[in-house]
Amino acid sequence: MPHDTIKVKVFRFDPSVDAKPYYKTYEVPFEEGMSAMDALDYIYQNQDGTLAYYDHAGCSLGICGRCAGKVNGKPGLVCQTPVKGDITVEPLSQEKVLKDLVIEREAAAQPKETPAESGGTVVQDINAVPLVIRREIEALIAAPLIEAFIEEFGRERTLSVTEKVIKSLARRMGELLKMAAGGDSMEHFQKAMSVFGQGGGQESEIVEATPRKVSINIVRCKYAEMYREHGLEEFGYLLSCGRDFALMEGFNPKIRFTRSQTIMEGAPFCDFRFSMEEEE
Repeated sequence: MPHDTIKVKVFRFDPSVDAKPYYKTYEVPFEEGMSAMDALDYIYQNQDGTLAYYDHAGCSLGICGRCAGKVNGKPGLVCQTPVKGDITVEPLSQEKVLKDLVIEREAAAQPKETPAESGGTVVQDINAVPLVIRREIEALIAAPLIEAFIEEFGRERTLSVTEKVIKSLARRMGELLKMAAGGDSMEHFQKAMSVFGQGGGQESEIVEATPRKVSINIVRCKYAEMYREHGLEEFGYLLSCGRDFALMEGFNPKIRFTRSQTIMEGAPFCDFRFSMEEEE
């Protein structure tokens, strides 16, 4: 056991009381295998009941993504971040703080909900959650795993395997989109594309739209903004943009998809071009 106790430095700010943010340091008993969430729980239960954070009531399994924050400057899920020594815990965005580690989140667009025992609501259908929110939760779980695998197995091998998995998932999503759209024509695909704009995920301009050809410029990409906000630009293309070509293979391999630039890579817009191959 490396330490009997660890120092936990926590970002504190209550806009209704404090003139500016500050940090407060607590001493917490160290236990092998404890997470950053465990440290916050100890502080709240034994030292400072005024601390605001998303506790284990969220899920504690790295699924809901509510406890996303920064531990020692790295974004991740607090409930899944292991503690090995002194840590600093901060919110993902200090500009969106409601109190301490709790930040304002953009509401999902009309999810299917039912009353919960606590008086809140429970989302019953994952498809009711906008895709950009699902990608955010996925990134906060996947990125720390990718970084750990890179350290253990090397960058080239890790990214190669990750890319294969992402493409496989994307092809399956393309197949599901085809089923949901009721067909695989260009017209069906145009209807299916609305899923990527759920929750304001993308803002686009249609350059051309015919039964056999569609040209779209994505002028704002909240997916790219989300990865940057979490400091995960390095994995943004791999986890998001890299899906697009495989997705089209799953939807209809006869639809030719080309793209020369993306916002994720720093371009002012993404140029999505789709064309249906001529029948022989």
